[in-house]
Amino acid sequence: MIKRLLTLEDLSKTELAELIDRAVEIFKAIKSQSSNTKKGTKKTRKRENDLNIDSEKLKNKVGMIYFEKPSTRTRISFETAIYKLGGKVIYSSTQDTQISRGEDLRDFIKVVEGYVDFAICRVNSHKTLEVFAENSQIPIINALSDLSHPTQIISDLATIKFLLGTYEGRKIVFLGDAKNNVARSWIEALLVLGNFQLVFSCPPGYEPDFGSGYSVEHDPQKAVQKADVIYTDVWFSMGQDYSEEKEKKMVAYRVDRSKISDAKIVMHCLPAHKGKEISEEIFSMYEDVIFTQSHMKLAAAIAILENLEV
Repeated sequence: MIKRLLTLEDLSKTELAELIDRAVEIFKAIKSQSSNTKKGTKKTRKRENDLNIDSEKLKNKVGMIYFEKPSTRTRISFETAIYKLGGKVIYSSTQDTQISRGEDLRDFIKVVEGYVDFAICRVNSHKTLEVFAENSQIPIINALSDLSHPTQIISDLATIKFLLGTYEGRKIVFLGDAKNNVARSWIEALLVLGNFQLVFSCPPGYEPDFGSGYSVEHDPQKAVQKADVIYTDVWFSMGQDYSEEKEKKMVAYRVDRSKISDAKIVMHCLPAHKGKEISEEIFSMYEDVIFTQSHMKLAAAIAILENLEV
């Protein structure tokens, strides 16, 4: 059971693998249900027991979604997952609370844990999550910090398994800024699972500064050879200032036609800046994969919440 999920290293190999498997199972059920509904073989109203999930897992439970940064996929997928599991949700941002007027973080979470049963947090600083976890008894889930984005990689690995049958033994090549939070979470997944190949291709100076087991290849054409998965993300993460110098260095790592000849799938965690980290052409070619990847976030959120210690 999950008491805290600040990084993927909070999970054992078995726990992470089971979450990925469960997300795939739920996603297949959602796809099947949607298909059957369109064919008129079931009632239009969706029933949670058709998805083989415990629709009362979070009955009489209230979760807080506390976000300091904007979100589309993570927020909506977790809110939907909470409702599907029978719970209630309160959304709160920094601006909605006395934190905006300088309230101590420790005091804030000490108060909030008396109201809600768990918290899903998207924060500017990973230290905020650590303060929340150290000063409360309720489960804390990292929905993105400057350090890590664990729930994203759970859904991404589930997407690879759904589309390719397995992530084990696959060569995953990350193109772009390998110091960002998504790149770090890929390393966390490798450290926990240890059963896939991870290659980062980035300009000098943008290599990961964490973990082991992966490789770095500055030449993107060499990096993508025999790749099963090519993965990219924005060049400037939320909160980072634009730099013309950095963008010029990143252009060589754009996912375009010259880099995809060996790839089985191309992935992007969205939102995408088309024409920047991925060309319009390649985004269009692989949009079914990319939107499957985004829709998998609901299945992953359900899987995580099913295993929450509440």
